[in-house]
Amino acid sequence: MLVHKSALMHESVRTRDKQTTISVDEPRPMTMSAEEKSTHPRGNDSVDNDSFFFDSNGKVTLEFFDAMEVIYMDNIFYEQQQSLSSSDSPSVDSPSVHSELEESESAQPGSKPNRSQRPSIVHHLKGRVDANQKKLRKIAHEQRTKLENQVRARRKRLKKLLKDPKVVMNMDKISFVLGVLTIMIIEGVLLCAPHQMGLLYTTLLVPLMVARYVIYKADFMHYFMYDFCYFSQVLLLVHIYRYPDNITLAKSLFSICNGPIAGAVVMWRNSLVFHSMDKMTSMFIHMLPPIVMFCRRWGDHFSAKEFPFYEEMNGTFYTNVVEFWFHPFVYYAIWQTSYLIKTEWWSKQKLAYNPELMTSLRWLTYKKTSSSYKLLSYFGEQRQLMTFVLIQAIYTILTVLIMPILWHSMWLHAIYLLIIFVIALANGAMYYFHVFAVRYIEEVGKQVSVE
Repeated sequence: MLVHKSALMHESVRTRDKQTTISVDEPRPMTMSAEEKSTHPRGNDSVDNDSFFFDSNGKVTLEFFDAMEVIYMDNIFYEQQQSLSSSDSPSVDSPSVHSELEESESAQPGSKPNRSQRPSIVHHLKGRVDANQKKLRKIAHEQRTKLENQVRARRKRLKKLLKDPKVVMNMDKISFVLGVLTIMIIEGVLLCAPHQMGLLYTTLLVPLMVARYVIYKADFMHYFMYDFCYFSQVLLLVHIYRYPDNITLAKSLFSICNGPIAGAVVMWRNSLVFHSMDKMTSMFIHMLPPIVMFCRRWGDHFSAKEFPFYEEMNGTFYTNVVEFWFHPFVYYAIWQTSYLIKTEWWSKQKLAYNPELMTSLRWLTYKKTSSSYKLLSYFGEQRQLMTFVLIQAIYTILTVLIMPILWHSMWLHAIYLLIIFVIALANGAMYYFHVFAVRYIEEVGKQVSVE
């Protein structure tokens, strides 16, 4: 590893009899004439001594950078030791490499560092570098651990504040009002201005995604935002604002949004719980993209007040298979490959270091008694990832099978979305009467009794 250039600019190499500063910016030529050597203060030996750090062409050798690296690393280590006031160990003021070189030279008075001495000096310098690097890694690890503990403490205080009965009640009231208003606005745009649904979608998407990232980041759940449903949101934005007239991309997104994304409402048991911002955001992610594609597909029919039950299928069977089945699966494969690279290679050490970081696979296998854990462990616990990827691929294929039919039938498409919406309503009712009634009384019961 080369030291920083700024550190090299101001370092000097001390020769045996006097200090001679060698600038890296303006290296002194190593080739001297016989007359120059005879007039040199140290005679002919000076050139040979300096050649320890410079070759015959006047270029800096690796030994020079090794020496400078030791000096640089020693200075960093000394400064770090001084800054750690809580450290019990005394500050370490490493001796200068210059003096060590002098000692090695003074061991044999009148001698110069010949080639037989160079390996031992280089070995010593590299040993110093390795030792200092280990010390710096230890200090960095201690500082990181200290910072992580501070972050965890602040997070605990924030969670404690958010669990305060008064705070919980006020947040739930605000979330309930905003949730109901959002549903009303979506309904109004759907019936009166379907062509503006994409703009409404974007207006809601940006603040909700920012809020979700902040909340999920604090709870170590932000890796959920690498899932396919979030990837689909990006694709939909690209279609709306970059390629709005691309019919091939439109059909692919029609299959993706109405297939695996809308089907996730059933698979993940999303529910309409108006007072919960988290649950309403999940409903938005999985339900609004199908509505956007519904408006983009049937918006002209709304304007003309034409509601056909079924339109004649365009193209051949092969073209429909490619456009509604193959192309969407290609987008899914691109996402799946990128996701595996991110979680199994790029961030593998990070995920292993912090088991609290939650991914979809960790979430489904968190409880060993759950049905999802048993399903993903069907081929063995070591093959859970492979099983998870296989199940997702099969699920994606199955959910896009009926998309060509929905593309050519407005009524069937509307009934399909209505069924999913009713399932979300039923999940919300189950939550309110079987979970919320008990949990909410425990959290805010005292506050309600006071009011």
